[in-house]
Amino acid sequence: MNLVEFISAELTRLHAMLDRGVSDLTPEQWHAIPGNNPAANHIAFEMWHYVRTEDNILRFIIQGRKPTVWMEGDWAEKLGLPPVTQGTGMPSADAQALRIGDLAAFKQYTKDVWASTASWLANPDTAVFDTPVTVKPLGEMPAIRALGQVCMTHGFTHLGGLELSRTLLGLKPAIGV
Repeated sequence: MNLVEFISAELTRLHAMLDRGVSDLTPEQWHAIPGNNPAANHIAFEMWHYVRTEDNILRFIIQGRKPTVWMEGDWAEKLGLPPVTQGTGMPSADAQALRIGDLAAFKQYTKDVWASTASWLANPDTAVFDTPVTVKPLGEMPAIRALGQVCMTHGFTHLGGLELSRTLLGLKPAIGV
């Protein structure tokens, strides 16, 4: 297994676990504040933030400003969500106020991002991996690091948050140990 195959396999695994983690949630559970903590983000925000991040990294940053799935599908308008931001650095009050009104549409956007990622990783231009890219607010890094750190590692961090949120909402873990 080479590095691209590893990252592809792990992102595929991450996507399946994220999908499973939200598959049984009600709209209220998507937007419930874990532990009623004023600094905590609800599952809807966590998912929106991560999916938007992966979309931006894979399309816009690594593929040289290719329009994101978000932009191509006019998802901001369809979902009534911010057109440019993805939640990085968003104040807690604003993150908690974010609402995904059409969860079925959001799940379609998510599915489209997962498919876009898988398609690109099936035959990537590996020459791009050493290219320096800028990921705000992290700074400049090789494209392969953006893929591994900001998509894969960052995604698994949000998966852990999703599982904790489920626990705090009194739900069973979705992924188990």
